Amino acid sequence: MTAARHVPCPFRLGSFAAAALFACGVAAPAAEPPPTDPIIAAISARVRDRQTKPSVHDDQPAIERALAAAGVPPEAIIRLFAEVAQADLPGMSPSLDIFLFLTRDPEWLALRRQFAEFLDLPGVTSLDADRVRAFADFDGVVTLPDVTVLTPQSAAALALFGENTWGAAVELPSVGGIAPDAAAALARCTALVALPHLRELSADTARALATHEGIGLVLGGLATLPPDVAAALAKTKSMQGLLLPDLESLDSEPLARRLARQDNVFLPRVTAVTVPVAKALRDNEGGGLILPSLQEFSPDLARQLVGAGYYWLTLGGSDKLSPEAASILADHAGQLTLTSRLPFSAAAAAKLAVHDGLLSLPHLPELPADVARALEAHEGSLELGGVTRLTVESAAALAPHAGGLFLPAVETLTPEVATMLAPRIGTVVLSGVKSIDVATATALAKHCRDELALGGLTDLAPEVAAALAAFEGRLALPAITTLTPETARGLANHQGTLALESLTELPTEVAAELAKHEGDLDLHGIQSLSTPAARALATAPGRLLLAGLMNVTPEGATALRERKNGLLLDALQYVDRIDSLPVAELLVAEFDDLDLANLTTLDGPQAAAIAAVLARTRGSLALPALEKITPRALSALLTKQDVSLPDTEGLELIREPGVGWTDDIVVPGR
Repeated sequence: MTAARHVPCPFRLGSFAAAALFACGVAAPAAEPPPTDPIIAAISARVRDRQTKPSVHDDQPAIERALAAAGVPPEAIIRLFAEVAQADLPGMSPSLDIFLFLTRDPEWLALRRQFAEFLDLPGVTSLDADRVRAFADFDGVVTLPDVTVLTPQSAAALALFGENTWGAAVELPSVGGIAPDAAAALARCTALVALPHLRELSADTARALATHEGIGLVLGGLATLPPDVAAALAKTKSMQGLLLPDLESLDSEPLARRLARQDNVFLPRVTAVTVPVAKALRDNEGGGLILPSLQEFSPDLARQLVGAGYYWLTLGGSDKLSPEAASILADHAGQLTLTSRLPFSAAAAAKLAVHDGLLSLPHLPELPADVARALEAHEGSLELGGVTRLTVESAAALAPHAGGLFLPAVETLTPEVATMLAPRIGTVVLSGVKSIDVATATALAKHCRDELALGGLTDLAPEVAAALAAFEGRLALPAITTLTPETARGLANHQGTLALESLTELPTEVAAELAKHEGDLDLHGIQSLSTPAARALATAPGRLLLAGLMNVTPEGATALRERKNGLLLDALQYVDRIDSLPVAELLVAEFDDLDLANLTTLDGPQAAAIAAVLARTRGSLALPALEKITPRALSALLTKQDVSLPDTEGLELIREPGVGWTDDIVVPGR
């Protein structure tokens, strides 16, 4: 059985979170370039080169390994992820993909070339239809740094880009201005259009750009907007809307109302908002309002912002937060992020304590003891992204906090600090801690419930594993990619959920040790299992979560199907071939509704038997990509009432080995 490369789209295109507008997937092969234009040949070569790069959507350990292999200095990799974690970005939490799109830092802009979703085309100074066709099917961000003037002809050529993709973006960082006729031509491009360094924007050009019905517009470089320009942009037709990353003043109510129709309103440099504009920003339905540079806000302004329907609310100026305004913010129903690097008062903290969602303080380097004590009753999670060091005193102040505690920037932990945190009731997440000793692990293991997540640990000594195994809640070690049998033996004594999401290799000896674990076992990074490893895991007494598994032997599939406890196999239905009956039987056993989205061929000596098994799916059965099939296999599939296939007239019927053509099979539609 082989597995097609399934590339899930991590961007929610329904949320206009700037970079959440674009870049989903990998580069598609370009057509062979005409030999007469070396620029086209160079473009096509760069497109092909993107296919060899890692994805920006891979997990952090995989990205770190890829960057290190590419020669990126270790200290640069560390700084990159530290800056991502600290960045004020659209969406629920910072992510590398959005960070790389929005960054202006030359170091990080240069790092884009390491990823499959970013295609930089220096040397291209002019565009025509043939040159655009060379990258037209690239499903990512195309940057044209040497295009300085956009003519109506070159803008019209860009309309070819993005026609066959969903999520592509074109970025023109050297275009400082654009004439109305060129803007009108550019507006026909269906991709996200980014003009990050505009020096001017006329009302006529704004009106032309507003006719854009593609994914979205990013218009950077504009600190202010004249009323007529703002009014024109308020009529923007783009599907996901408009991003103005450099706007410092928003005083247009019509433009605010247009922005409110987007899933996310991201205004990173706006320093003040009036109450009327805040009212115009209302009527959102669950996205995010991100105003990280807001200098201060009154109770009246807080009342408008909290009632606006946004789930994620990010506000600056929190060091000036009054108890009255804090009391109003406490009624916010979703995530609340306060971006100040200075703490608010203990009196304001006491009012915020009744907030029951996530309270994030991403830039605060230290939470004063009196503020921490005032937040003790807060039952939501508390994220302190700016805290890099925990002392015994600061840990003691944080320990009584009722909700979950996230400390992503803390890199070292002493046994004494761990002892202070251990009595906590809620979750503790320490994703930046790179290593711990036995004494620290022993102290942390005394934490009595919920979850202990140590996302920075990439290696684990057997004795440390054995100490952590005493923890009774969910133990998450998401950066561990390999285990020795000795370390696996230590972890197997753990009795809660053991999450090893990034484990990519599972030798038989390691599988045998992990199978002794009595709780749930989350191994969703495993894509392939040998027969002995599958047979060993099948004996595990708890639920077995193999959400990434796509390759398993027939004997391994039989062992997994026969286990009596819970099994999760999300990715298995993305295979592009099924060559054995046991794999088909495993699929039918695990999925009520089976959607084999990548299966293109059903052939071979067992094709008919496999099809007969698939036809026993309890719910619906879909094979939308099917292209080739044997007649008897097709006949077997058609016995199922709730089956979805491509038009049978377009299917290629292929001879089954050892079986002649069967004239008595009647295929509907043929």
